[in-house]
Amino acid sequence: MRIEYGYYDIASNEKEVKENIEHSLDFAPSAISVLPQYLRLVGKSLLEENVSVGTIIDYPFGLSSSRSREDSVTDAIDKGANYIEVVCPNFNLCNRKYEKFRIEIDKFTELCSSANVELRYVLDYKIYNLNLLQKVSQILVSKKIFTICPSVGFLMDAISDNILVGMLIIKKNPEMNIIFNGQAWTDEHIDLILSNSSIKTYKTNNIHTLEKIVNKIKEIL
Repeated sequence: MRIEYGYYDIASNEKEVKENIEHSLDFAPSAISVLPQYLRLVGKSLLEENVSVGTIIDYPFGLSSSRSREDSVTDAIDKGANYIEVVCPNFNLCNRKYEKFRIEIDKFTELCSSANVELRYVLDYKIYNLNLLQKVSQILVSKKIFTICPSVGFLMDAISDNILVGMLIIKKNPEMNIIFNGQAWTDEHIDLILSNSSIKTYKTNNIHTLEKIVNKIKEIL
């Protein structure tokens, strides 16, 4: 199983971010994502450790203007991100402005492809109903965006709900690469993740969860 880590604590300062990321390397995640402001701070050290470095755009609510989101993607590319996770434009989607979403995807795909940067999208099933969730997923597939997260992770997100939503998306769109990212605190939560053969990638934003799941995987191996 591929394990990723995202550190998005908006209250942390540069020293705390750097210390947290350095600590996370003890558990050898495949990829680490940080807020855009910290890409330069941690990017070089992560690349030296052969860890993919990413960032999240328009976190946590996806309510910025189209121009602001585009500028943020361009800036992240300039700062050396290997992959970019874009929070879905929730205002447009909740108001069913799907064509604006398609136009954005085309633009971001062009920017990322030219720089050899992976483009992902982040949904938020806590906001969308099931019909909207599936509609967004189908649009992304039609645009050849296959890697998504079911949740932003800013709101309370039980791992069981996260897995259920991911499975529903995969059922309708089997080509999707779901990065499951529900919150897992207990051994039971960790076992739920590791026992599901459909989960190929799990991402956490909690350093203690990262430690627990990596240690559990080592026990199994």
